[in-house]
Amino acid sequence: MTFYPLPFNLRVVFFYNITAATLWSCCLGRFCILLPLVGRRFLPGGMADFFHIVATLPLIGFFVVNSCSRRDYSVTDLWGLFSALRMVWVCYGVIYPHPTVAKHTMYSVLIVAWSLHYLIDATYHAFRLKTKTSPLWLFWLQYHHFYLTLPLEFASEAVLLFLSLGYVEGKFYELFLQGCLLAYVPVCYLMFNYLQKRKTLRYDEYMQKRLRGRTQDDSVPSNASPSVH
Repeated sequence: MTFYPLPFNLRVVFFYNITAATLWSCCLGRFCILLPLVGRRFLPGGMADFFHIVATLPLIGFFVVNSCSRRDYSVTDLWGLFSALRMVWVCYGVIYPHPTVAKHTMYSVLIVAWSLHYLIDATYHAFRLKTKTSPLWLFWLQYHHFYLTLPLEFASEAVLLFLSLGYVEGKFYELFLQGCLLAYVPVCYLMFNYLQKRKTLRYDEYMQKRLRGRTQDDSVPSNASPSVH
């Protein structure tokens, strides 16, 4: 595996991805250690502050990556920005003001889903930057993990959002939360379709081209001599 030198702007992006992968792996590791020791009801006291800070990384990364890559923003970038803003809002607009909701099982599900999602994403992009490629298993994970992580993310967020409604009764914020809760189903559907199309374009088509290339290679006789020009 060849490691390519990077210009300064891409070194910044690479450093961000390495840092993000390390911190998300710390979240997942800390969760796996604390959950058996203290149980889900006391889990927030051991990792909520750290987890919520790490959850701001996608928002930071959105601006770091797009600024350092020196490219214009596209419509598809809006999904990344939306997801990053949603994560910050869930942490500091839903869970932080009402910490009791974090004792629910779905908070544990949220930690696992977000950690897996962004650990895979950061690791994949770090490989792609430094080596111009990635292991096949990591390539597969990058474009298939959403089948597991997306439903878990949206389900856990929706449950925590629903639980927080009990703490804002009679306030304008309650109407806002109710509207957001109703929007989760169509937004999840749109997000799933977007990720499905991304998988088709970037994974399925690549694998089909690779398979066609192998088929063509196999069709060439082994004793065929090269042409001389």
